[in-house]
Amino acid sequence: MQSDQAAVANIAATTRDGRLVYLSAVARPAQPGLEEALTSLLYRLAERSYSELFGDRARFDAVRLLKEWGFQVEDLEITVSYRCPHCAASIQLNPEVVVYVCPYCGWAGDPFGRPVSILAWPPAPQEAVEQLARRLGGTLVTAQLLYIPLWVAEARAVADYTAVVTYTEAQRTPGGQVRYVTRRRRVSGTVTVRSTEAVVARLNAELFGAGRLEEWAARAWRARPPKELTAEEAKPIASSILAPELGESSAAELIKERLETMAAERARSDARMRSPRGAAIKVSLERFVPKVEVLRQALVFTPFCLFTYRPPSGLFSGVAIGPDASAIQAEAPMSNVERAAWLAGAWAVS
Repeated sequence: MQSDQAAVANIAATTRDGRLVYLSAVARPAQPGLEEALTSLLYRLAERSYSELFGDRARFDAVRLLKEWGFQVEDLEITVSYRCPHCAASIQLNPEVVVYVCPYCGWAGDPFGRPVSILAWPPAPQEAVEQLARRLGGTLVTAQLLYIPLWVAEARAVADYTAVVTYTEAQRTPGGQVRYVTRRRRVSGTVTVRSTEAVVARLNAELFGAGRLEEWAARAWRARPPKELTAEEAKPIASSILAPELGESSAAELIKERLETMAAERARSDARMRSPRGAAIKVSLERFVPKVEVLRQALVFTPFCLFTYRPPSGLFSGVAIGPDASAIQAEAPMSNVERAAWLAGAWAVS
């Protein structure tokens, strides 16, 4: 159709790499037959992979193709959005997203249209955040609730090892003096490590205090397992959910690396305990063969409350996580610029 002297076309398509998308094009000035040409152009573009639809190259190719078809355009805008396979809503997400929750119907899945089960802990009530602010010596000013995605996994590592243990041994000389000699001994064994690990599924994980957040999620997974969300439960919180940018397989590899590191430390400790008389001063792994299994892995969303509170000394920021509003940061003073940025994305407490 033509609107404001522009030709407009929209299509629903599946990209070459299988992502469900909407493609839209707006071209100026409007010309007879340009709508049909734009529609054909969009279907041509949909034959590319999703990542190839962004940037100047896609636009340059589109303008060139229109010129070959006899259309000279002064302005061309091409928009790409994901398409919910359940309600067909158009959803704007960044290209790195691997799972999302539709804010219109609550469907959860990946950009290829495959559903994904997600788990979540309930958020802390506002009263709990207010109490936290009072315990910190202030009153709550603003709070913003986000749901941070994490991959949580139960994993096990079994490792065979051979190590060289360097140790000191006391010996008494014929003259009655004690001298210490350094000896080496090769030892072998097998160690087993089990652990629950969590990985923040965002590329900028450090912004969320990744280490402490991951520790909390791993403990809570064992002590208070999260609940699986239905579409109806996910829909009202979808706007607060941060979409994961780290896939399941990538998270599994990170978790395996952690288990391997733990197993190596356990092997060194085991070898140290096997040293004979005297004290081990160095343990070197000569052979280390780990086998790591991820026994269970799930995508979990953790309530993450950004809040500001006002003690007598000024305005401070804090972070509380989980159903009990556990504080993981509660001492950072805010500048006027930080305060303005914070208030722009937070809801005010009445």
